[in-house]
Amino acid sequence: MTIGKKITAARKKRGVTLEQLGDLIGIGKSSMSAMERGELKGGPSADTLVRIADALDAPEILLYHCQACPIRQHVVLRYFPELNNIRRDPAVIAARLRKEMVEAAEALDRLGERFSAPDFKNRPDYQEIFEREMEQVIDVKRGIEILEFELVLEGVHTPKDLKSVYERQQAKCEARGHHKPKGSK
Repeated sequence: MTIGKKITAARKKRGVTLEQLGDLIGIGKSSMSAMERGELKGGPSADTLVRIADALDAPEILLYHCQACPIRQHVVLRYFPELNNIRRDPAVIAARLRKEMVEAAEALDRLGERFSAPDFKNRPDYQEIFEREMEQVIDVKRGIEILEFELVLEGVHTPKDLKSVYERQQAKCEARGHHKPKGSK
């Protein structure tokens, strides 16, 4: 796939015409068409790609461009070969996240035991244990962010899909009387 085809796929997925996209980013329809067909000498500039990705809410365009970058392929991956072995498959990431969540639940159990002890914060080993266990809990947050990012990157879901999930969850919390944002009635 070329960057032009990636732009076309993102544009069509979001129901935007060439003319509408051109208007959003300040480029004429004929230039947009040439860009999508790969006829633009040197391809689109990085600035143009950022504007297109922002207009379409399609970070996968920028990630595709970065992955296809010859500097990344010929320099970065030679000096940092471990970057070439990262599995981005959502199923792999979900399995890794589940493992992190189990470990985080165990860490929370240990923290809960500490928190229930009288004067727990004054114990000599408290800070060390707190930091170690909280690192595990925070790994879950990072794992969730990676999963969300990869779902969008792979085109499985859009940022709008994820926002809808967050809104539904917030509505459930509010209906139960929990986690009301400031300023909420």
